Amino acid sequence: MMKSRVFLFDLGGVVCRFHRERRLENLGAACGLPAERVDEELYSSGLISAWDGGGASAGDVEGEIRRRLGFTGTSEELRRIWCGAFEPDPEVLAAADLVRAYPTALFTDNDALLLAGLPQELPEVDDRFGALAFSCALGATKPSADAFAGALGLLGATAEEAFFVDDREANVRAARSLGLTAVLFESGAALRRTLEELLAG
Repeated sequence: MMKSRVFLFDLGGVVCRFHRERRLENLGAACGLPAERVDEELYSSGLISAWDGGGASAGDVEGEIRRRLGFTGTSEELRRIWCGAFEPDPEVLAAADLVRAYPTALFTDNDALLLAGLPQELPEVDDRFGALAFSCALGATKPSADAFAGALGLLGATAEEAFFVDDREANVRAARSLGLTAVLFESGAALRRTLEELLAG
């Protein structure tokens, strides 16, 4: 087996804990709406899934949130709320530091508003990854082969050269079927041990 030379990390559930309810409550509070209404408009409607798939710029996403929810705050306030749903995991960030000398990517199914806000609102995450392989920019979501091809293309790597960690079994299975070395996320400590073993091998 070829030794991994590029490393791809999932965002929500791996690099960061994702708190959907925090986003719903804070956005609802800013718009004078119950969190349930925000959930209906953005998630239950399929809107966020569509945004994740691409075709909507950060401006498009912001405009639709303003239209649907009546948000009247600044763009900066909206990005703060949007990105604030993600809580970086210090143990995972420390594990990612082990491979900073290698090409790395944040490989995530997420929208253009999060991508635009990441450098400002989550600098400790943005700083650690050379490529931001967001599904909205790739035009495909995991576990599709197109999503993996797009992420690997950003790193100029083949599947056999790549290591991938995700918290969803379906994504890990898909990665392995394509030839990547892939592990299901358990904890930051476990990920660190796995990376140390890979680097030592």
